[in-house]
Amino acid sequence: MISWPVARAAARERLRSSATAAIGLCLLATGAFSGGPGSGRETFSQFGFGFFLLLTLALGAGLLSDELDSGHAQLVLLRPVTRAAWVGGRLAGAGMALAAVVAAAWGATAASAAARGYGFSLARLAVLPLAVLWGFAWLSVLTALGTVFPGWTNAGALLLAGLAWATVRFTLPLALGKPEWAQPLAAIGHYLGPQDPLPLAFHLREGLGPALYDLCWVFFAWLLAALLFNRRELARRRA
Repeated sequence: MISWPVARAAARERLRSSATAAIGLCLLATGAFSGGPGSGRETFSQFGFGFFLLLTLALGAGLLSDELDSGHAQLVLLRPVTRAAWVGGRLAGAGMALAAVVAAAWGATAASAAARGYGFSLARLAVLPLAVLWGFAWLSVLTALGTVFPGWTNAGALLLAGLAWATVRFTLPLALGKPEWAQPLAAIGHYLGPQDPLPLAFHLREGLGPALYDLCWVFFAWLLAALLFNRRELARRRA
Protein backbone atom coordinates (compact mmCIF):
# COMPACT_ATOMS: atom_id res chain seq x y z
CA MET A 1 0.00 0.00 0.00
CA ILE A 2 1.16 3.52 -0.81
CA SER A 3 -0.13 6.89 0.34
CA TRP A 4 0.56 9.04 -2.71
CA PRO A 5 0.31 12.38 -0.85
CA VAL A 6 3.00 11.06 1.50
CA ALA A 7 5.02 9.87 -1.51
CA ARG A 8 4.89 13.26 -3.22
CA ALA A 9 5.87 15.06 -0.04
CA ALA A 10 8.76 12.63 0.53
CA ALA A 11 9.99 13.08 -3.06
CA ARG A 12 10.00 16.88 -2.73
CA GLU A 13 11.75 16.67 0.63
CA ARG A 14 14.47 14.35 -0.65
CA LEU A 15 15.06 16.31 -3.86
CA ARG A 16 15.44 19.55 -1.88
CA SER A 17 18.08 18.00 0.36
CA SER A 18 21.52 19.56 -0.06
CA ALA A 19 23.16 16.11 0.04
CA THR A 20 20.91 14.83 -2.75
CA ALA A 21 21.56 17.94 -4.83
CA ALA A 22 25.34 17.74 -4.41
CA ILE A 23 25.60 14.03 -5.15
CA GLY A 24 23.09 14.33 -7.99
CA LEU A 25 25.15 17.05 -9.65
CA CYS A 26 28.27 14.89 -9.37
CA LEU A 27 26.43 11.95 -10.94
CA LEU A 28 25.07 14.21 -13.67
CA ALA A 29 28.54 15.56 -14.45
CA THR A 30 30.00 12.06 -14.48
CA GLY A 31 27.27 10.93 -16.85
CA ALA A 32 27.85 13.88 -19.17
CA PHE A 33 31.59 13.18 -19.42
CA SER A 34 31.26 9.42 -19.82
CA GLY A 35 29.03 9.25 -22.88
CA GLY A 36 30.46 6.67 -25.27
CA PRO A 37 29.73 3.36 -26.95
CA GLY A 38 28.81 1.68 -23.66
CA SER A 39 25.06 1.66 -24.42
CA GLY A 40 24.16 3.56 -21.25
CA ARG A 41 25.93 1.41 -18.69
CA GLU A 42 28.82 3.86 -18.51
CA THR A 43 26.61 6.16 -16.40
CA PHE A 44 26.84 3.63 -13.57
CA SER A 45 30.43 2.44 -13.91
CA GLN A 46 33.61 3.60 -12.15
CA PHE A 47 33.00 7.01 -10.56
CA GLY A 48 29.38 6.92 -11.67
CA PHE A 49 28.78 3.78 -9.62
CA GLY A 50 30.28 5.45 -6.56
CA PHE A 51 27.99 8.46 -6.88
CA PHE A 52 25.01 6.17 -7.58
CA LEU A 53 25.76 4.31 -4.35
CA LEU A 54 26.12 7.55 -2.38
CA LEU A 55 22.88 8.88 -3.85
CA THR A 56 20.99 5.76 -2.78
CA LEU A 57 22.42 5.96 0.73
CA ALA A 58 21.61 9.68 1.00
CA LEU A 59 18.01 9.14 -0.11
CA GLY A 60 17.48 6.19 2.24
CA ALA A 61 19.29 7.51 5.32
CA GLY A 62 16.77 8.47 7.99
CA LEU A 63 13.89 8.01 5.55
CA LEU A 64 11.49 7.01 8.34
CA SER A 65 13.23 8.23 11.47
CA ASP A 66 13.54 11.85 10.32
CA GLU A 67 9.77 12.14 10.23
CA LEU A 68 9.37 10.21 13.49
CA ASP A 69 11.92 12.31 15.37
CA SER A 70 10.28 15.55 14.26
CA GLY A 71 6.84 14.28 15.24
CA HIS A 72 5.46 14.89 11.75
CA ALA A 73 4.80 11.19 11.19
CA GLN A 74 2.66 11.00 14.33
CA LEU A 75 0.62 13.95 13.06
CA VAL A 76 0.11 12.37 9.62
CA LEU A 77 -0.90 9.04 11.17
CA LEU A 78 -3.72 10.75 13.07
CA ARG A 79 -5.41 11.04 9.67
CA PRO A 80 -6.97 8.04 7.87
CA VAL A 81 -3.57 6.80 6.72
CA THR A 82 -2.43 3.34 7.75
CA ARG A 83 1.09 2.72 8.94
CA ALA A 84 1.77 0.44 5.97
CA ALA A 85 0.59 3.13 3.53
CA TRP A 86 2.78 5.71 5.25
CA VAL A 87 5.85 3.47 5.04
CA GLY A 88 5.03 2.70 1.41
CA GLY A 89 4.60 6.39 0.67
CA ARG A 90 7.96 7.31 2.17
CA LEU A 91 9.69 4.53 0.22
CA ALA A 92 7.89 5.39 -3.02
CA GLY A 93 8.78 9.06 -2.60
CA ALA A 94 12.47 8.24 -2.16
CA GLY A 95 12.19 6.01 -5.23
CA MET A 96 10.66 8.85 -7.24
CA ALA A 97 13.53 11.14 -6.23
CA LEU A 98 16.04 8.43 -7.17
CA ALA A 99 14.38 7.94 -10.56
CA ALA A 100 14.44 11.68 -11.28
CA VAL A 101 18.15 12.07 -10.54
CA VAL A 102 19.13 8.84 -12.28
CA ALA A 103 17.09 9.78 -15.36
CA ALA A 104 18.85 13.15 -15.53
CA ALA A 105 22.29 11.51 -15.36
CA TRP A 106 21.28 8.85 -17.90
CA GLY A 107 19.98 11.59 -20.21
CA ALA A 108 23.25 13.48 -19.90
CA THR A 109 25.15 10.34 -20.91
CA ALA A 110 22.84 9.72 -23.87
CA ALA A 111 23.21 13.32 -25.05
CA SER A 112 26.98 13.15 -24.68
CA ALA A 113 27.13 9.89 -26.63
CA ALA A 114 24.95 11.36 -29.40
CA ALA A 115 27.17 14.44 -29.60
CA ARG A 116 30.19 12.19 -30.07
CA GLY A 117 28.55 10.34 -32.95
CA TYR A 118 27.46 7.17 -31.19
CA GLY A 119 24.05 5.86 -32.16
CA PHE A 120 21.12 5.23 -29.83
CA SER A 121 20.22 1.62 -29.00
CA LEU A 122 17.43 -0.21 -27.22
CA ALA A 123 20.00 -1.42 -24.70
CA ARG A 124 20.67 2.17 -23.66
CA LEU A 125 16.94 2.70 -23.12
CA ALA A 126 16.63 -0.49 -21.05
CA VAL A 127 19.47 0.50 -18.71
CA LEU A 128 17.43 3.32 -17.14
CA PRO A 129 14.59 1.28 -15.55
CA LEU A 130 17.06 -1.44 -14.54
CA ALA A 131 19.24 1.08 -12.73
CA VAL A 132 16.18 2.49 -10.95
CA LEU A 133 15.20 -1.05 -9.92
CA TRP A 134 18.70 -1.66 -8.56
CA GLY A 135 18.67 1.51 -6.49
CA PHE A 136 15.07 0.99 -5.34
CA ALA A 137 15.92 -2.49 -4.08
CA TRP A 138 18.62 -0.98 -1.85
CA LEU A 139 16.20 1.76 -0.76
CA SER A 140 13.81 -0.98 0.35
CA VAL A 141 16.57 -2.55 2.46
CA LEU A 142 17.40 0.85 4.00
CA THR A 143 13.72 1.41 4.77
CA ALA A 144 13.49 -1.95 6.56
CA LEU A 145 16.61 -1.10 8.57
CA GLY A 146 15.11 2.32 9.33
CA THR A 147 12.31 0.70 11.32
CA VAL A 148 14.95 -0.47 13.81
CA PHE A 149 17.86 1.98 13.65
CA PRO A 150 17.45 5.67 14.61
CA GLY A 151 18.39 8.63 12.45
CA TRP A 152 20.77 8.02 9.59
CA THR A 153 22.27 4.96 11.28
CA ASN A 154 20.31 2.66 8.96
CA ALA A 155 22.73 3.69 6.21
CA GLY A 156 25.65 3.39 8.62
CA ALA A 157 24.56 -0.11 9.63
CA LEU A 158 24.36 -1.17 5.98
CA LEU A 159 27.83 0.19 5.24
CA LEU A 160 29.24 -1.42 8.38
CA ALA A 161 27.74 -4.77 7.43
CA GLY A 162 29.27 -4.48 3.96
CA LEU A 163 32.69 -3.64 5.37
CA ALA A 164 32.46 -6.48 7.88
CA TRP A 165 31.61 -8.99 5.18
CA ALA A 166 34.40 -7.72 2.92
CA THR A 167 36.86 -8.11 5.80
CA VAL A 168 35.70 -11.68 6.46
CA ARG A 169 35.74 -12.56 2.77
CA PHE A 170 39.31 -11.43 2.17
CA THR A 171 40.97 -12.22 5.51
CA LEU A 172 39.36 -15.51 6.58
CA PRO A 173 40.93 -17.66 3.80
CA LEU A 174 44.34 -16.14 4.58
CA ALA A 175 43.99 -16.44 8.34
CA LEU A 176 42.95 -20.10 8.17
CA GLY A 177 45.31 -20.98 5.36
CA LYS A 178 42.40 -21.97 3.13
CA PRO A 179 42.81 -20.05 -0.14
CA GLU A 180 40.26 -22.35 -1.78
CA TRP A 181 37.58 -20.74 0.41
CA ALA A 182 37.91 -17.42 -1.43
CA GLN A 183 35.72 -18.45 -4.36
CA PRO A 184 32.82 -19.89 -2.27
CA LEU A 185 32.84 -16.83 -0.02
CA ALA A 186 32.70 -14.56 -3.08
CA ALA A 187 29.72 -16.57 -4.37
CA ILE A 188 27.94 -16.24 -1.01
CA GLY A 189 28.53 -12.50 -0.93
CA HIS A 190 26.86 -12.21 -4.32
CA TYR A 191 23.54 -13.14 -2.68
CA LEU A 192 23.76 -10.96 0.44
CA GLY A 193 21.99 -8.01 -1.18
CA PRO A 194 20.43 -6.79 -4.43
CA GLN A 195 22.44 -7.67 -7.51
CA ASP A 196 23.43 -5.65 -10.56
CA PRO A 197 20.54 -6.15 -13.05
CA LEU A 198 22.08 -4.04 -15.84
CA PRO A 199 23.29 -7.08 -17.84
CA LEU A 200 19.62 -7.73 -18.68
CA ALA A 201 19.82 -4.80 -21.11
CA PHE A 202 22.39 -6.72 -23.16
CA HIS A 203 21.98 -10.43 -22.42
CA LEU A 204 18.63 -11.89 -21.39
CA ARG A 205 20.00 -15.11 -19.93
CA GLU A 206 22.66 -13.45 -17.76
CA GLY A 207 20.56 -10.51 -16.62
CA LEU A 208 17.12 -11.96 -15.95
CA GLY A 209 18.16 -13.71 -12.73
CA PRO A 210 19.60 -10.60 -11.02
CA ALA A 211 16.59 -8.50 -12.08
CA LEU A 212 14.12 -11.01 -10.61
CA TYR A 213 16.29 -11.31 -7.51
CA ASP A 214 16.12 -7.54 -7.02
CA LEU A 215 12.33 -7.64 -7.35
CA CYS A 216 12.27 -10.23 -4.55
CA TRP A 217 14.40 -7.94 -2.40
CA VAL A 218 11.98 -5.08 -3.03
CA PHE A 219 8.98 -7.18 -2.07
CA PHE A 220 10.38 -8.83 1.04
CA ALA A 221 12.23 -5.77 2.39
CA TRP A 222 9.12 -3.60 1.85
CA LEU A 223 6.94 -6.23 3.56
CA LEU A 224 9.39 -6.51 6.45
CA ALA A 225 9.46 -2.72 6.86
CA ALA A 226 5.66 -2.58 7.04
CA LEU A 227 5.46 -5.45 9.52
CA LEU A 228 8.15 -4.05 11.81
CA PHE A 229 6.70 -0.54 11.70
CA ASN A 230 3.24 -1.86 12.58
CA ARG A 231 4.74 -3.35 15.76
CA ARG A 232 6.66 -0.21 16.69
CA GLU A 233 5.44 1.97 19.52
CA LEU A 234 5.47 5.59 18.39
CA ALA A 235 6.44 8.37 20.76
CA ARG A 236 3.93 11.14 21.23
CA ARG A 237 4.36 14.17 19.03
CA ARG A 238 6.23 16.91 20.81
CA ALA A 239 4.29 20.14 21.37
